[in-house]
Amino acid sequence: MPLKEDVLLVIYKEFEKWMDEKIACKKGCAVCCTQNVTMTAVEGEFIHRHIRKQGKMEWFAETMQKKGKTRRPVMTTNGFAASCLRGEDVEPETYGNNDPCPFLNENCCSIYEVRPFSCRCFASTVTCETGSTAIISETYLSASSAVMQIIEHLGQGEYLGNMCDVLLALCDLPENRKYVEYLPASLSNQSRVNVVKAEPLPGFLLLEEEMEKVGPLLEAIFSHEVSGGRSVENILNNRG
Repeated sequence: MPLKEDVLLVIYKEFEKWMDEKIACKKGCAVCCTQNVTMTAVEGEFIHRHIRKQGKMEWFAETMQKKGKTRRPVMTTNGFAASCLRGEDVEPETYGNNDPCPFLNENCCSIYEVRPFSCRCFASTVTCETGSTAIISETYLSASSAVMQIIEHLGQGEYLGNMCDVLLALCDLPENRKYVEYLPASLSNQSRVNVVKAEPLPGFLLLEEEMEKVGPLLEAIFSHEVSGGRSVENILNNRG
């Protein structure tokens, strides 16, 4: 497995260990499983590797036919953080594609084990219904945003955008060329237009009182050792 995917799995694991909210979400609960999902190329390659391993290239191509209308992100998470840290007045981007996720099958995720972080962190302490709003603590939201920043930093310079756009844009990679015979060229071409490049981490948007709770999560991620005994922090900083 590529080094970046090793780091990605560490991030997923440490966030799951840290999370202590009493989550109401359960199998078959799919109200929030929409196409309003942003991810990086690192996460997309992880999904593609799973699909290739399962021999589901044709299934993937058919699934992508369910893709709704998407658009190019105005700003990445780290781009937003950088603007805030410079003291600029910016508003968080709202994406707004509420079509059902194409990977839903009878209200269950067909790529659950390799789902991106946006799906892993989206949660609620109350059972959601159509038209309702998920409820979660501000600290949880801040921790989720910080982890998204780390994942974006991990994939800096590579694709970032709507989940479907990133997956389709990655079909250009040699290992994914087998998809081409199943996919309309227009899908991949438009998806490449809709993705942007992930940006490096400029700093976290965490309040001082949040660091007491979120700090241990960040420390657990950064200090975790992976391939060859290197820490995630050193890998992210290209050291050692």
